[in-house]
Amino acid sequence: MYERTRAILIGGAWVALAGCGDSEDRSDWTTLRVMLPSGTVHVTNIPAANASPTWTLVEELRVGTLEGTGPDAFAYLKGLVALDGGGFAVLDSQIQELRVFGPDGAYVATHGGKGQGPGEFADANGLMLGPNGRIWVPDGRNGRMSVFDPEDGFIESFPFDDGNYGWVWNGAMVDGSRIHRPWWDGTRRQIRVYDLTMTLVDSIPLPSDEPEDEEYDPERQPGTFYQALDRGYMLYGIPYFASEVTHLDSRGTAWSTRDGDPEYRLSRWEPGGDTTLVVETRRPPVPVPEVERDSVIAAMRQMLADRGVSSQWDWSRIPNVKPAVEAIFQSAEGNLWVRTPSADGGILFDVYSGDGSHLGTASLGAGLSLWDQVAPAVRGGSAWLIVTDELDVQYVVRARIMPGGTSIG
Repeated sequence: MYERTRAILIGGAWVALAGCGDSEDRSDWTTLRVMLPSGTVHVTNIPAANASPTWTLVEELRVGTLEGTGPDAFAYLKGLVALDGGGFAVLDSQIQELRVFGPDGAYVATHGGKGQGPGEFADANGLMLGPNGRIWVPDGRNGRMSVFDPEDGFIESFPFDDGNYGWVWNGAMVDGSRIHRPWWDGTRRQIRVYDLTMTLVDSIPLPSDEPEDEEYDPERQPGTFYQALDRGYMLYGIPYFASEVTHLDSRGTAWSTRDGDPEYRLSRWEPGGDTTLVVETRRPPVPVPEVERDSVIAAMRQMLADRGVSSQWDWSRIPNVKPAVEAIFQSAEGNLWVRTPSADGGILFDVYSGDGSHLGTASLGAGLSLWDQVAPAVRGGSAWLIVTDELDVQYVVRARIMPGGTSIG
């Protein structure tokens, strides 16, 4: 079933960007929308000639310090949420503390700490903002999900143990009533669905191009170099390989790119259903600079030599272009932000409405080095980012989303 099979041209498509304050700029891109016979909508966004970013993320507040041991001295952040009223909270995974700061950057409270008692953490690895502005903290090693009021602290916890140790949490709070968590059961990828008591209520299979009965072969993984060792083997990720990027949004739908596909293309599917939307953006590919490629090869050669390996890998497997989609996240208002590289070495965020139409592009302000293990938090006209300095010290920056930007190379 389909409504139309011919292309519909939407000149200068625009929807008010709820995540960017009062900006009245219009996207000057062209959007083509086609309903395929399968029912999937295919949206193609075409940048205007010599397109420039619509907005720039301009730093207006920075919290963090190079020296000292106070609450603003961050060791290793694995969680960031923007709170109602302009404050924010972070999870310092090295110290195992949840720290809350006000809209002016002033310290408000610390919750948690290492331990096994109520409100304590063993291996907390992320944050989610739940109903009533409460903060949900997964802690797989303690086998529970703990809930905190930003100011008053620990409220309650629920048994929850999915064996996710060490990695950054990738689950999502859905409609304030469920928690979705990507999972692999050893044979098939799926999403586990929990209610707010962390009771498993459903398991939804994820789409996959892999044959279900195909045996795993470490020597034939497309995104890794394989190396046999005296005691087993080593897999090393191929630089610039376009690994699958996924995001679970607040409606419970999943967005993903295709593993190994460097093109600017992402798909949306409803839980338990088929793909409903494909968004393609025709940005020119960004090449990997030769000096940058030579540098990563030299580093891998040295790593092999340090391990006593004399053989070399097939360096031609390293792509000549960078993946077009580096990360996907969602603003509090529901717009989709897609991080993509720019030709000048910087970072751009293309912003889309829920139907895949381009709303605008935000560029990262000068002097901001994004730490990309935790997604930024966008709410209203502001974005909260984790950034690092030249010494890899972490800071939290609140950036104002301002009209205008530099040209895209």
